Amino acid sequence: MAVERPHLLVAQPGRRLDFASKSRASGGPGPPPVERRDLNASRIIEELQAVLAEGAATADDDTVAMSLATLPVSVRATTEWGVTPTVPGGPEVLSKIGFEEKARTNIAWVAKTFDKLQRAADKYIEYDEGPKPHYFNFFESAPQIAMTTVDDLWASDMPIPEGDDEAAWEIWLKPEREERIRQILRDLDLRSRVADAVVFETACILPVYARRTAMDRLARSASVAQLRPASSLNAGLIQMTAAVQTAAVTAAVRRVTPANDGAPSVCVLDTGVSDHPLLAPSTKVKLVVGGTYTPHDYDGHGTKMAGLALFSDLPGLLTGGVADLLVDLESVAVQPPPGAGDTPTLPAARVRDAVAAIEAAREAKRTFCFAMNAPEEASDGVPSSLSTELDKLAFNPARRRLFCASAGNLPDTHGHQDYQSANEFHGIQAPAQAWNVLTVAACTDLETELGPLQALAPQGDLCPWSRTAVNWDRDARPPSKPDIVFEGGNQQLDPVTKAIAPHPGLLMLTTSNDAANPLCLTGQTSAATAAAAGFCARLQAEYPLFWPETIRGLMVHATEHTPAMRARVAHIPEKYGQQKAALLARYGYGRPDTRRALENARNSLTLIQQGELLPVRLNEKKQTVLGEMAFHSLPWPIEILDDLGDERAELRVTLSYFIEPNAGAALIGAFDQYASHGLDFSMRRPKETEEQTISRLNKLVAGETQKSPKSRWEFGDRQRGRGGLKHDRWTGPARELAEMGGVAVFPRGGWWSKDAERVGDLVCYSLIVSIRTREEEIYTAIPIEIAAA
Repeated sequence: MAVERPHLLVAQPGRRLDFASKSRASGGPGPPPVERRDLNASRIIEELQAVLAEGAATADDDTVAMSLATLPVSVRATTEWGVTPTVPGGPEVLSKIGFEEKARTNIAWVAKTFDKLQRAADKYIEYDEGPKPHYFNFFESAPQIAMTTVDDLWASDMPIPEGDDEAAWEIWLKPEREERIRQILRDLDLRSRVADAVVFETACILPVYARRTAMDRLARSASVAQLRPASSLNAGLIQMTAAVQTAAVTAAVRRVTPANDGAPSVCVLDTGVSDHPLLAPSTKVKLVVGGTYTPHDYDGHGTKMAGLALFSDLPGLLTGGVADLLVDLESVAVQPPPGAGDTPTLPAARVRDAVAAIEAAREAKRTFCFAMNAPEEASDGVPSSLSTELDKLAFNPARRRLFCASAGNLPDTHGHQDYQSANEFHGIQAPAQAWNVLTVAACTDLETELGPLQALAPQGDLCPWSRTAVNWDRDARPPSKPDIVFEGGNQQLDPVTKAIAPHPGLLMLTTSNDAANPLCLTGQTSAATAAAAGFCARLQAEYPLFWPETIRGLMVHATEHTPAMRARVAHIPEKYGQQKAALLARYGYGRPDTRRALENARNSLTLIQQGELLPVRLNEKKQTVLGEMAFHSLPWPIEILDDLGDERAELRVTLSYFIEPNAGAALIGAFDQYASHGLDFSMRRPKETEEQTISRLNKLVAGETQKSPKSRWEFGDRQRGRGGLKHDRWTGPARELAEMGGVAVFPRGGWWSKDAERVGDLVCYSLIVSIRTREEEIYTAIPIEIAAA
């Protein structure tokens, strides 16, 4: 596909200034008042005394429990307000889990500080007016105090393993506790391997097979922060028999031209890839991790994904078309065959090893296709071991990486006549909640003649299998997901019997690992993810200077919501942005127009800035504060837009950046501290000067600001994106757009703002700005202007 009007990379850096935000965060309401503070405080103290007595009674008989000096204690919520993570006496907070009535704070209680709790209780009881004493909310929330159990440490909506059978668990803890936990695991004769640990800077995750009784003892160690079900991977296959003859594949191979040397690759992290005649010439490397087994696809899923990623139009190729490929394939099997090992290996560790292995084997630009999910991990937006590992791998300053991850499928793929309710009930699966990945859900345009039957999903709506973020827990501060939707197939519905079944015309043709039947059908979010990953790699081939953040941003920048998508949320009130929030939680920013993602039309113009800035700095008092902002003055077709007057024009802005994850934030429920930093943008407003734009945002720059004009943005500040992708669309008169040729990028707080060691660390971002008018040629003059500059 020849690119006639490429996107324009603006090399001039933005103007950078020290920054301080004018916005101020306001604290939320406190817990509901209790009637008798004295009785409430006495009850809390008595419950803690009972825990101390219980610890003294069991310490001598339990080699796992710590000494009486330190005990595992849980502070459990009794109201919707929850619990405070701070406890009088300064105990070590191991974790904060859950929200509202289900919240609990797990601590390692230091018994010798009991008198500090008593003094805090006295101040709480005596309080009359004025500033509330420290720890007031701890008592006022009327918590329950008890010895920590497995139930307190359980951080999953899946049921806790019960009975005498061994189950696979994830033990989350602080890194400094790892040596003690390993010793306890050895004492309890539990299976665990050092190589299987997933270690982050602020959290360590150990997999283990154990019975519930053993985990009950482990909970008494005052070392475990959280327990979760050990993660595994699930491909979510549709089994369909291929109907295309082997001869068609043999003929098609002769019409395929592999990519040139040095082409970008799609690295398929899956179940392996078979030696398929259409795939083998483009498959440069095949590796395995997590055991010793063959790299050939034992399952079939990986080969299906490879075919969708490599070929943008496989049906066209098989019916006489040609394919001049721009990308290669790589395969790393991250899911060992059943029986390949009997020790728990976390997918996060296997993905980490897979990335290291492929990068050691071959130097190439690549997009990682991860079209599998971890059903045991969180589906409510809370960070998991696998999502955090993907965030860490993508952010790596030495080599930033682009991952495409699937949103996940409904658990029963053939039983959802009311599939839209099921879509909304089942949350997007791990690792698709990762901030730094391109999360792909599935829509469908597939229709065919079905006789008396009909397609289940309307054209342009959500694929019947695709999950959404509608039911995500917003208290966990998750990023906005999914990011985009891609074709994922449809199902057929018998309107009389209400029976639902797959139909060949409503699925996607791809390659099979069955040599006798080399073609098959597939669908769901995994198929959508593979196709999206393939297109990302083709963008890399066309634009080799573009960063991973830019490629991800372009996919979002070219999206549209179909009429069916907008109709699906039309009943939701517009008030407070509820309708836009519902649209984004179901479909992300929509379905990419691949042609628009690839190049400009005659009446459109896309400008790209790839920049850096400091998210944190030291102020004159040597305190860590927000760092700097950048203002980009863009080459702008002012005269053309002025001449168009009141003609309607569209402006789009996308900001894409990666964050460094803090796994420890999930341990203490400080989800606003998961991301290292945040970034945001603001366009120059009509009739506003550059200095007025900067002054409007930056407290350190004095100046007059104008009254805010009527907003013409589709999503606005509230809904344009939580996370590492922010996108919005402005529509209005071209004459107003003529005055908006500048955009500011500025930082938001994250855990770096509390870490002086991060001062001086630059972060990268990609800023994509485009204009589209009805008819007028706006592209031609701008490349000349950029070249002259």
